[in-house]
Amino acid sequence: MEEETLEAAISTYGAQLQQVETALSAGLDPSQQSDLLKLKEDLCQLIELTESSLVSVKKSRLLASLEDRYGLQANASEAAADTNGANNSLNNEFAAFYSELGESSGSSSDTRERDNEEEGGIENGEEEEAEEEEDALSGTKVRAPYRTTWGTLEYHNAMVVGAEPPDGEETQVRVFYVYPTQKSMKPCPFYLEDKCRFPDNCRFSHGEVVYVSELREFLEFDLSSLEEGSSCLARHEDGIWYPAKIKEIDSGFYTVKFDSALLKDVVVEADCIIPPLRADDPLSSDSDLDDSGDGDDAAYAKVMDSAVEYTESSNRANFGGWEAHTRGIGSKLMLKMGYEYGKGLGKMQEGRVEPVMAVVLPKRKSLDECAELTQRRTQSKAAKDGTQTGRPKRRRKPRGATGGRRNVFDFLNHKLGGKSSDPAEGGAAAPSAASGVEAYRGGTSTKRTLNVKLFQASERVSQTEREIQKLTESLGRQTGSSRVKQLEEKLSAARKLLAQQKAQELSIQRENRKADTHKKMTEF
Repeated sequence: MEEETLEAAISTYGAQLQQVETALSAGLDPSQQSDLLKLKEDLCQLIELTESSLVSVKKSRLLASLEDRYGLQANASEAAADTNGANNSLNNEFAAFYSELGESSGSSSDTRERDNEEEGGIENGEEEEAEEEEDALSGTKVRAPYRTTWGTLEYHNAMVVGAEPPDGEETQVRVFYVYPTQKSMKPCPFYLEDKCRFPDNCRFSHGEVVYVSELREFLEFDLSSLEEGSSCLARHEDGIWYPAKIKEIDSGFYTVKFDSALLKDVVVEADCIIPPLRADDPLSSDSDLDDSGDGDDAAYAKVMDSAVEYTESSNRANFGGWEAHTRGIGSKLMLKMGYEYGKGLGKMQEGRVEPVMAVVLPKRKSLDECAELTQRRTQSKAAKDGTQTGRPKRRRKPRGATGGRRNVFDFLNHKLGGKSSDPAEGGAAAPSAASGVEAYRGGTSTKRTLNVKLFQASERVSQTEREIQKLTESLGRQTGSSRVKQLEEKLSAARKLLAQQKAQELSIQRENRKADTHKKMTEF
């Protein structure tokens, strides 16, 4: 039965290899050809491993049949020798009694040695049978456990590549995972050729040693349930299977979009896509924890039962309510770490019960502006309640009245400086009846304020230009229609904002030049 399974696997791999060679001869793109060449190498290597396993199985069966045949012949020869010895002993008629005693003692020692040899042969036979069973496991497809770096236990499809020394009475084997989802699960290509220079700290897998009792039946995937919009695992060009979603199905080719934003959309065939492992996997880590009963696995935290009865809080229904729109992984992780609904955080449940409320701040605003907005909201609420907490308005004191006489300089100051009194610009405008010295001082403060505003406007313009450059680069990298549309809307809004900021900057520059002219005209 084992030979038939291996031969069927070899024929299947051969058919797949022929399909890959046909696709290579069709003349595809260089990127697709590199993937097909890598797939061809993997299939050739897999065929070689399966053929070697088939040869080892055939050898073990042939040796077992030869040992059975030679064992029957040896038993027949020993029986004939015993019959001849009995006839000779009757014809001797007790000729030499003491010599016969010595011969009988010698024959008893020979019998004891023969028994020891038979016992050793039985033990050797048992060892050979165990080796044959281990060789029979080599090359078989199974489901093997895998412990992730964050402590969860998962079962993945794998292939047994050889036997390992037993751990006590438990038999161990080394397996390679067929669909690696992490770099640490991908088989090391140099290890398979016995050329890896990093046996202890290699980034790739040198095989996972597991107990035979932990192995489970190989899971065949059904691709008929996959449709557009379904979640799946797709094989990337680096040989790792990443979570993705099917965007389009066209005559056996699947267009998938990876969940990671760093991976581009690809078009793959049916052999490079499988259903997700967690969605329909009854042998996940959660079921293993439930079946174990006592939950003695060290990777999972135990939930300590509290001896004190606790009445549920009134806000229990609100806690975690946002997970109605997500997969709820946050609550699951908290439960794994020992959290109980309605109780506080921490080892002794002395932490906070209410969740931290999220505050959405306006975009492109500094912390000072956000604090000012918060203060304004607080003041408006207090005003509605009847308590006025705002600061009293400051009244500008009237400047000293000018003398009765008006000269030509007063006339020039009035004409040139009277129009630059714009409270929105932040300049301290001189009144119409201001003297020449007062107008000159007002121009100095206005100049300083305008310089600050001009610097801020130029910084905003440069920041918007950098944002437009980033959006343009991101638009060139994206391929999805919805994402491209969003980026184009953001880009058009940013360009409008840039035009407004540049207009504001030009306005401030004109006011700055006007202040310079005012200074030159009033400084004699």
